[in-house]
Amino acid sequence: MNSFVQNLKNIFPWITPLDLFVFLLAFIIVVLAFAFYVYRDSKLRGGNSIAWFIWTLILGGLIPFIFYIMVRSPMTKDDIKEIEEKKEVIDLQKKYYELMISKEISKCPVCGEEVRADYLFCPHCFTQLKKRCENCGHLVDKDSKICPYCGHIFDEKGETK
Repeated sequence: MNSFVQNLKNIFPWITPLDLFVFLLAFIIVVLAFAFYVYRDSKLRGGNSIAWFIWTLILGGLIPFIFYIMVRSPMTKDDIKEIEEKKEVIDLQKKYYELMISKEISKCPVCGEEVRADYLFCPHCFTQLKKRCENCGHLVDKDSKICPYCGHIFDEKGETK
């Protein structure tokens, strides 16, 4: 250590052991700051944070820090989780809309052709699918005995009383 200090005094005559101590202390603090930053950032991004911390300490801070910044994942674990949740919401919305569309289009019980939910008669086989309440005008199933919208009671034949 004395020969190192002597070599530094030969190159830089104004340097003192206190200056050297302050410089080394500052260097250690900067290396530790780089190492802790890399550790925390790697932990957030799902990397091997302990290995990055050790390599940053061993190799002196700046070079491993720059290398880490270049190769790290662009997204944190929370960002990835948020994207996956958004994809799941979009998939659920698709399934919901497909279900709603499938409810709008049903099949005729007689011929099996697709008919819309608001059709009174099948356009293919002319089978009555629904009836309209004369009291409120809503469509109800042809076998309904009472209108679920207004409470109007139908007679045995499905006609109004």
